Amino acid sequence: MAPNLVTLVRHGQAAHNVDFQHHLPDTYLTPLGESQCQSLPSRFPAEPPVTLLVSSPLKRTLQTTLIGFAPQVQSGVKIEVVPEFQEASALPCDTGSAREVLEKEEAFKGLDFSRLGEDWNSKKGKWAPEPEALKARAKEARNYLKSLDTSHVVAVLHGAFLHYLTEDWAGDGSYHGTGWANTEFRSYTFKDEEGNNATLVETEESHNRRTEHPLGNTEMKEFEEVEGKTKN
Repeated sequence: MAPNLVTLVRHGQAAHNVDFQHHLPDTYLTPLGESQCQSLPSRFPAEPPVTLLVSSPLKRTLQTTLIGFAPQVQSGVKIEVVPEFQEASALPCDTGSAREVLEKEEAFKGLDFSRLGEDWNSKKGKWAPEPEALKARAKEARNYLKSLDTSHVVAVLHGAFLHYLTEDWAGDGSYHGTGWANTEFRSYTFKDEEGNNATLVETEESHNRRTEHPLGNTEMKEFEEVEGKTKN
């Protein structure tokens, strides 16, 4: 049975978000990013209660999950670390750390990294940054969410991959897309479909609270690649 509600959250500001430092590997949250996450409990709706947390394995998303949803974690809500939710590009900032590195991090003690295979951060094959591979990974991620037998799932992930996951690239003008602000969250239900399909539909309440946020540089690159593939 699919969840009644899926809420998607973009991570807080991380070091690579400042001055386009995309050469930095698997970045941590900045002090501002931590502050953004600390404010999440006061901004996030109390109802319906969160019953499961899902996080990309990158450091900034793990931090966002642990800080932004600390009340839920402390009350016993489980965190699932799922590699399919990692960021789209192969830039150093979007390439995750090896499992053994994450397991040694004091802040991440107790998290289950068993889903991380040896190649999860290779950016090859299934994990490649090419549009077709990204669309296939996004479909797999949607099917995973739909398969969860729980009522309200919160997934914490990344700006560019959120477009693939939601299949939402619409916006104003030629290249204004639905860019997500740091720690912005949007809620979805699943369209009633049969077979191996999982389509997310944003709730009206969520759509009404959207912020106007243009695509970032990395998101723009992904958007242009998708547009090019569509037109060819």
